[in-house]
Amino acid sequence: MPGILIATLLATVSAKAPMEYASGDLLFSDCGGSRQFVTGYVSGWLDKWNRDEFLARRAFADAIHRPEAMVNFARLGNGIGMNICLPPGTTAIVIGDMLCRFLQDNPDVRGGEGDELLMTVISRHYNCRAQ
Repeated sequence: MPGILIATLLATVSAKAPMEYASGDLLFSDCGGSRQFVTGYVSGWLDKWNRDEFLARRAFADAIHRPEAMVNFARLGNGIGMNICLPPGTTAIVIGDMLCRFLQDNPDVRGGEGDELLMTVISRHYNCRAQ
């Protein structure tokens, strides 16, 4: 019984450990190994992007009857300025490889946040305007 109590306590403490954002340095450190962290990070980023896009489209559709809300969404879209078009069959592994190449070729940006670095890589390769 004491073993279960200790295990539960340790699991609770470790689950509440602070999580830091992934930096380019952290992502690059995995590029020379299994790349499981990089692939997982890219997968999570893409899932979030898809969810955010879905919510934005739904909110925009709900705002059609309110012109002031449509103006606000247009300003938000222009402010973000990011429109990606991933071709069918594009995988997190492929994008992770591109991210690792980018970090290899640009060591001066590795101190940046992983989110911004990944956005840069994806927007360069999969910008809807370029296709």
